[in-house]
Amino acid sequence: MILKKELDMDWHKIDWSEVCKRLETNTETGLTKEKYKEIFAREGPNRLTPPKTTPEWIKFCKQLFGGFSTLLWIGAILCFLRLSESRHQSLWTLPKITCILVLCLHSLSW
Repeated sequence: MILKKELDMDWHKIDWSEVCKRLETNTETGLTKEKYKEIFAREGPNRLTPPKTTPEWIKFCKQLFGGFSTLLWIGAILCFLRLSESRHQSLWTLPKITCILVLCLHSLSW
């Protein structure tokens, strides 16, 4: 019902006196204090509400675990799993460097 009312707008066609009559106002004095209080109680202050924003930690996590970095994380995890069977400490540098590289690159791009 309200949508139909909004679609049948004729404000651009009617005379100023009719506009003032519909809005219960006067072009010289404006709204009465009672009418102002009524509208203010119903509609609230005339302010724009700020848009909802995404928290920074969610943006960071999306950057850290999205796109190509997911492949790098999977590669690092597979290296850790494969090297967990090995006793060679020198082989552990590759997955460590991969994790550090992903963290540094996405921290800088965030």
